[in-house]
Amino acid sequence: MSAIAADAMRLTLEPGDDVAALVRGAIGDSRVVAIAATLDVLAMAQARAAIGPLAIELAPATRVNAVVQTAGAEPADVDAAVAFLEAARSTTGQVIEIRQR
Repeated sequence: MSAIAADAMRLTLEPGDDVAALVRGAIGDSRVVAIAATLDVLAMAQARAAIGPLAIELAPATRVNAVVQTAGAEPADVDAAVAFLEAARSTTGQVIEIRQR
């Protein structure tokens, strides 16, 4: 996990991680989950499906969003999507997929 700002948290979901435990265990009023392209199909589907319910569970005090990095996506594009979600203060429960250019 790496902090983006004092009130924000960027969380990286790796194979074998539990997205709900990762989000619930983090601090800050905004949590953006970076979902790695290395997850298998089932883990990816579970992670994506969990974002909305987690956003509802933690609202209104905390925003939960995710960025999915597909194979070949540029890290700078993922960083830009995370920054966008952090700036969009009224956005929660959203998943942005970053694809190869």
